[in-house]
Amino acid sequence: MQKRRTIGFQIKQINNGYEKEFNRRLKTLGITASQCEVLDYLLGCSKEEVTQKDIEKALNLRNPTVTGLLKRLDEKGFILSVPSNKDKRCKNIYPTEKAYDIQRRMEADRKRLDKLLTLGLSKKETAALERMLDKVLYNIAEP
Repeated sequence: MQKRRTIGFQIKQINNGYEKEFNRRLKTLGITASQCEVLDYLLGCSKEEVTQKDIEKALNLRNPTVTGLLKRLDEKGFILSVPSNKDKRCKNIYPTEKAYDIQRRMEADRKRLDKLLTLGLSKKETAALERMLDKVLYNIAEP
């Protein structure tokens, strides 16, 4: 009898497959899935000033991880870091025109991947899955 896999293991496997396929699709744009998540946050953020701390909190990532992501996005010309007028220790992060230029393609790739993830599921099943995943994410989120 085969041992039952844990839910956590299944979620990890899904994430690994998703990230691998997303990275493959984004390669032509010169970014990774992780960098795409940062750009997506910046492009969709309603705040006028976004700091590294904001990105860390929104994406549930640690400081060294975000530092590396921002460094590479800056080197590639997708973001601009400007010292904050309010706090000189902080930098505000802004997407560049280059980031806006690839926004539609990033969104299209994400939508195609979502369709792949839910292939064979009805709209009702997909909605139920989204609700359940929201609950799982809430359960594991840091306070």
